[in-house]
Amino acid sequence: MSDTQSTESQEPKPKTKSFEKLTAILAGGALVLSLVNTVLIAMNPTAKKVEQFNEELKTDLADSVASLHKKIDGLHTADVEWQAVLKKAKEHPDAIYKVVNTKDGYLTLTEIESSETPSVR
Repeated sequence: MSDTQSTESQEPKPKTKSFEKLTAILAGGALVLSLVNTVLIAMNPTAKKVEQFNEELKTDLADSVASLHKKIDGLHTADVEWQAVLKKAKEHPDAIYKVVNTKDGYLTLTEIESSETPSVR
């Protein structure tokens, strides 16, 4: 009979130890979360500066991309214009052209009419 009492008294003890382990794990987890939160709060000013720097970089990058697209569009326009000039020159191979600076700052070729050409001897 004493054997049955000793086995019954031993069974509750492991349950208590498992609850103690669970409590210790939860307390440790809460401590770790508290430390992480404290570190994040301490780093907040630094994170704000880094975030502001990233926003400035994004703005600079967007400006650079917009400038690049503008230059590409200008090159495309110049290509189309020069193709038109070459087509015109192919139609009139004996024509005389002069380089003209347009109002927007681009150079273009303009055909000189035969009446405008001075006679060269």
